[in-house]
Order: sequence, then C-alpha cells, then structure tokens
Amino acid sequence: MALADLVLLGFQMNKRESSRTEQYADSLHTDANRHTHTRVAELQPRRRATVIGTITSMIIRPRSGVPALEVEIQDGSGKITCIWLGQRSIYAITPGRDIEVTGMMMQSEEGWLSYNPVYRLFPNTK
Repeated sequence: MALADLVLLGFQMNKRESSRTEQYADSLHTDANRHTHTRVAELQPRRRATVIGTITSMIIRPRSGVPALEVEIQDGSGKITCIWLGQRSIYAITPGRDIEVTGMMMQSEEGWLSYNPVYRLFPNTK
C-alpha cells in the first residue's frame, strides 16, 4: 500500500471515529432526564445551563499567572470549553470520558465558555 493510500485510510478512519463520537454524544441526550439538559447549539449567553457531552481535548494554560485546566466538550450539536482556574488536573477528567457540566454559559470569539462549572462524570462504558 502506498503512503498516500495509508494517509487517506487514516483520514477516513478518523472521520468515521469522529462520526461515531458525535453519534454517541447525541445518544447521551436520549435519557429520561433530557429535558433538564441543554444542547450546545441551544445555549443562551449569560444563562445557567447543564450540558452533557464527551471530553474531546484538555490543555493546561496559564491565565493571569494562574494555572487553568481547559477542557473541550462536544455534545453532537457543538462544543463548549470549560475552564477550571487554579487547576492543573482534575482526577478522572480525561479525553473520551462522558461528562455533565452545569454553570454560567458565556459566548466569546472562540465559542462557548464556562468557568469553574460543577461537573458529574459518567461511568466509562465505551
């Protein structure tokens, strides 16, 4: 197999995996309590909301000299970045994990943000 074929195959697998991740995140909203959760696409600025999704990335970035853990969450309709100030890590928060976050939602140039939201992790079932 040529290198170009392998690269294309890798791209297709990543695309398929991304699609599966979005479908799985979408299925989280079909539970009995879905009326208490808001999809990222339906968020309103400066309102408190609860979002369920899958952690897609994490980064530690200093903000005003203070460490901050930034976690990107995808719910199938969009993504939100949750920022925990003063944290370098939070036990069990890892990419691929399902999470529910509740907090004040803000919209910035980069997208949706929530600072120091309350969170609940779902058991790993993948």
